[in-house]
Amino acid sequence: MAEQVSAASIARLIASDVHEGVYRPGEMLPPERDLCERFGVGRNVIREALTIVQGMGLTVQEKGKRPRVIAPTLQNVMESTREAAQFFFSGSEGLAHLEQARLFLETSLLRYAAIHATNAQIAKMLEAIQAAEANLDNIEGFREADVQFHRAFAEVPGNPIFLALHDTFVEKLMRNRPALPDFHDRNITSNDEHRAIVAAMLDKDAEKAVDVLTRHLTRNFGTYFRLVLDQSAEATAQLNSSIQEEESHE
Repeated sequence: MAEQVSAASIARLIASDVHEGVYRPGEMLPPERDLCERFGVGRNVIREALTIVQGMGLTVQEKGKRPRVIAPTLQNVMESTREAAQFFFSGSEGLAHLEQARLFLETSLLRYAAIHATNAQIAKMLEAIQAAEANLDNIEGFREADVQFHRAFAEVPGNPIFLALHDTFVEKLMRNRPALPDFHDRNITSNDEHRAIVAAMLDKDAEKAVDVLTRHLTRNFGTYFRLVLDQSAEATAQLNSSIQEEESHE
């Protein structure tokens, strides 16, 4: 092959080999020397290509060993997507998009769950509520229970795509929010709303359940957006104060 072959194109060819069964799960990829000869490029290009293939969730590599092929799974693919998307979701606009997407996803899931959830699935939500109640003063403990409660909606349809979306985006959003000073009182309010959602589900009242969840989510992300605004206003005030102080000494 020509020397101008890129690492990305080599990665696509290796990925195609994996999908077609040329390299099967558990097998190691050929040595770098063999890949260099096959594609007509140097080791640096091959190493970059192998890094891309690993980012696709198709291989793993232990120190000192060649990359080993693993069965491609949705979880692996979404994990690489999460790493790539973290920069997009770091700003206020990106977070706003994520919050809106979460609202659409969870209300749709809850509408389905209110009608189709089994007793065992509802019991899992109740367990999360009880765990949250036991951790009202424990930030990490409450967040873990909170994540499990909302994840239970995604489990009801039995569709792995919904679980992957929750684990990749929603859970990340929930765990990375800053802890507020009055988190104990907020946790009580949040868990009371969780109870109201489950009560509506037991009554098969999807509209009521969705209404509670909508207020629950919009209040929460509204709180964090107001926090960002307050911090921005405080920073602006400090900057203006510094400027005025400098001008007074001129």
